[in-house]
This record gives sequence, structure tokens and C-alpha cells, in this order.
Amino acid sequence: MHFLRRFMQALLCAPAFGLGVPLVAHAQPAPTLSVEEAVALATTRAGNGETSNGSVEAAVQMAVAAGQLPDPVLKLGFNNVPVNGPDQFSLTRDFMTMRSISVMQEFTRSDKRRARAERFEAEAAAAQARRTVGLANVQRSVVAAWFDRWYAEQAGALLGHHGHPLELELQAAKATYRSGRGARADVLAAEMEIQKLQDRLDENQAAIDAAKVALARWVGQAASRPLSEKPILAMPARVQELAGSELDAVPEMVASQREIALAEADVRAATEASKPDVTVELMYSQRGSAYSNMGSLNVSFPVPWDRGNRQDREVSAKLAQAQEARARSEIVARNTKAAVGAKVAELRRNLERLKRYDESILPLANAQADAALTAYRANTGSLLAVAEANHRVIDTALDRLTLEAKTARGWADLAFLVPLPTAQTEPAARDSK
Repeated sequence: MHFLRRFMQALLCAPAFGLGVPLVAHAQPAPTLSVEEAVALATTRAGNGETSNGSVEAAVQMAVAAGQLPDPVLKLGFNNVPVNGPDQFSLTRDFMTMRSISVMQEFTRSDKRRARAERFEAEAAAAQARRTVGLANVQRSVVAAWFDRWYAEQAGALLGHHGHPLELELQAAKATYRSGRGARADVLAAEMEIQKLQDRLDENQAAIDAAKVALARWVGQAASRPLSEKPILAMPARVQELAGSELDAVPEMVASQREIALAEADVRAATEASKPDVTVELMYSQRGSAYSNMGSLNVSFPVPWDRGNRQDREVSAKLAQAQEARARSEIVARNTKAAVGAKVAELRRNLERLKRYDESILPLANAQADAALTAYRANTGSLLAVAEANHRVIDTALDRLTLEAKTARGWADLAFLVPLPTAQTEPAARDSK
């Protein structure tokens, strides 16, 4: 009967297992999120925010408008209308009364219009340069957020690997205590290590959650996907190329040069604006039927009678602003070269430190833990010494991971000094290796 009951249970469960197997077989793992795809998503999402093209387009439109002549002015009027006497308010009886229509056109000099157009073209170029700076900041920020999450998850995995050894130590401590060969203090110490590890795991989980939120700010729902392998942390080849060109392609330096060009365009526009333009007015006047109609041609132009306090000072102000733009550009160039040089030196130094961790420090820490465990098994060492050695292994591995995270952020700052011009946005983009 017992066999039959189990056999019937197996038959009843068979359809459920038969249905469940295809579901598992067809389950597809979520695609990983690589650095390249994160950068592409952030770049796309930032198009309407941090890297808006509105100011560029506005300046381009103004450049076209500034190169045109002003609109003509149409004038309608009644001239010399009597206001008293027998012909009061008559428009036809007095020979001086005229109904006039005129067209007035200001002929702005071509050099002035060209200078104005070039000024807005320079403004468009400066806005585009600022947009590139914003794009570089977006890409560096999303890569930093990606690395923050990646290293937080790696720290969690590292801490999780040490949970089982601590549980074994606790069991061993309890066993030796029950046998009379150990002390109650060893059991309490093992329990304390487990609780401390759990607290660190909880703290690390909070860091992972915060990192996911920060990454979602840049890539949206894609932040919920698992991350791919991290890129290889080595000196970016682009940094060597930029160093050979004196970092002229770095967006911050390009933007400062565009600001100089804009200031110089302002100087040329102010210089041309100080020169007067000619305005021509053509007027046709109609009088009463007993009188002849009249035509008039008027030419007018401004008289700069106080050039020293008006036009010349406006030009001087633009010259001063241009000089200030050159000074700011020099400061930006110095700061950029110093910052890049410092980051390059720090990256090289950190890569050497990581190599030392891998070749010397971590192997020594593991060897100390193995030696402490061997001594404990041979009854020549204490369980407390084993716990302390394992604790040092965890701390050393976490120190190494912290250093690598810092190195990765420095690598991102250098690798994305100049933003990527194009990037894949497909979910199946190739993972960084």
C-alpha cells in the first residue's frame, strides 16, 4: 500500500513537472547592461535635458535674421490740415493740405550685417561647445554610477563568500566547547563575527540600492538589469592622443576657445555698429483736385556727436570682455592640463598598487588565514586567531576592491575626457571585456 500510494503521487505530479520543464527551458536571462549601452542610453535621455540643442538652434536662426536688411516702414498721414477758419478740417480746399503715403527703408551696411550674423554664428558655436561639455559630464557621470553599482555588488559577493567559513568556525567553537577543550569566549567571538558580517552585508545592500537609484537617474528602467563585466582598467589610448595635441580637443578647452571667438565677434559687431547707416524715405502726397500732387525723397543718417562717450566706450567694453575671455581660457587650459596630468599619474600609481595587492598582499593574507587554521587543527593555535586572520582577509580584499573602485572612477574621467560621438543603444550591445 505504501508503494502504491507513492506511485499514485508520482503519476499525479507528472503533468505538473511536464508543464514546468518547457517553461524553465524557454526562460531567457535578462540581458546585461554594459558600460557602452549605459553611456548610449544616458546620452539619448540627456538630449532633452543636460544636452539640449535649443540654444544652438536659436543662435543659428538669429544669425540668418541678423544678416538681413531691416523691414521697410510704411507711413500714412495727413499733413497741413486746417484746424480753424472756413476750411476747418477740410482735406481738399487748402493748397497746403496733403494726404501722404511713404515708404522708408534703412540700408544697413553689408559689413555691419555680416558682423552681426558672424556674432550669432559664434554664439551658436559657443553653445554647441557648452553642449559638448554637458554631454561629456553626462557620460562620465553615468559611467561613475555604473561602476558604483558594480563595485557595491562585488563587495556584497565578497562578503557573502565569507559567511560559510564563519558558520563553520561557530560550529567548531561550539563543538570544542562542549567537549571541554574550548572556551565560551570562542563561541561568543564567532557569533560576534557573524553578526558583524551581517551588519556589513546590510550596509552594503543599502549601498547597492542607492547605486541602482543613481544609475536609474541616467538610464531609466535599464538600471534594473544585471551588469556585464567591467571594462579592463588600463591607461586609455585616447589620453595619449589628446596629450599629443595639448588637450585641445577636451570639451572644456574647446568651449573656452569658443567663448573667445564670441567675444571677438562682439568686438567686430560693436565696431561696425558705431558706423552710421543711411535711411531713405520716398513719399507721395495728394492734394485737392485743384492742386498738383507732390513727391518727396528724404535721406537721413545719425550724427554721432558724442562718439567718445557712446560708440567708443561700447567698443572698449567689448574689448575688455574679450580680454577677460582670453584670461579665463588660459586658466581653463592650465587647470585642465594639471587635472589630466594628476589623473594620469594617479591611475598609473593605482594600477601598480592593484598589481601589488594581487601579487603580494592578498596572497599573504590568505596564507596567514591558512596558517592560523592549520595551527588550530593541530591544537597549537586558538579559534580567535583563526577568526582574526579571516577578518584580515575580508578587510584586505575589501581594501583592494575599494582601491579598484577609485581607480575605475579615475579611468572613467580619462576615458571620457571627450564624449563618445556615437554609441549603441540596442539592449544586445556588446559587453565590455
